[in-house]
Amino acid sequence: MLEYLAERYEPGVTGDQIEAEAVRLAAAVRKLRTEGHPIEFLGSTFVPGDEATLSRFASSSAELVETAHRLASVPVERVVEALSLPRKPAGQRRET
Repeated sequence: MLEYLAERYEPGVTGDQIEAEAVRLAAAVRKLRTEGHPIEFLGSTFVPGDEATLSRFASSSAELVETAHRLASVPVERVVEALSLPRKPAGQRRET
């Protein structure tokens, strides 16, 4: 699976709201996984000064990440492929 960053900008949003969105995203991903879709929610980073949130996913496609956002009723501006560094050796990578 590839990694993706989902970017969203929500003026006036609070940390509590971002936390609630993360809970909904995790639930949406669990639902998609039970349906056989290869996706994992890796967490979110909130940047209050920019009113921006970046959420990380491991997934087979950007479209699947967008689907998770729709299911969770969480807005998303764009989804882009990403690379987390440092890379883990193949034997230490998370298997899903």
